[in-house]
Amino acid sequence: MFQTELEMSLMFEKYLKANFGNAYLKECQGLFGIPDFVFYIKQKQEISIISFELKLKNWKKAAKQAFRYKSFSNISYVVLSSKSANAALNNLELFKKYNIGLAKFNTDSYFEILYKPEFGTPYSHNLNQKLVESISSSKKKSKNIEILINHKDKNTSCQQNVNAVRVSPGTSIVARSSFCLD
Repeated sequence: MFQTELEMSLMFEKYLKANFGNAYLKECQGLFGIPDFVFYIKQKQEISIISFELKLKNWKKAAKQAFRYKSFSNISYVVLSSKSANAALNNLELFKKYNIGLAKFNTDSYFEILYKPEFGTPYSHNLNQKLVESISSSKKKSKNIEILINHKDKNTSCQQNVNAVRVSPGTSIVARSSFCLD
């Protein structure tokens, strides 16, 4: 169990770097709120933004903050400690309604996505552009982004879900599942 949000943040940063690359900003200011992490993905001429709000307990406050981050992000996640995630999971319909991702993270660097939101257009073009311009010259790289982004296969109506990612020293294990509507 994490003792403080700072402890959770430091461990989550190590997790992000090990599993998704170093293409992120920590506590990015000057936007609509201060997300704990802003992860970015550069693909060809486009930059996609994923925001993360970490909380030990208060999932409602985290959901409000994550919703604000959608003003400049394509995807926004609430990441809760494993102990407090059940209260949010009992209110999963709220996360679905507002298209906010929900995940849990624990002291063993176990990260589980409980709800993966759809990729969306940021509400504020100006805020998004402000952020994009600040990171456009960055040489940092992202990896394993499919774990965080909800993709649907247009040809088969299949959707891939990642249930959990567990990081042990030097290894990554990804558990995946798929379902089809055909």
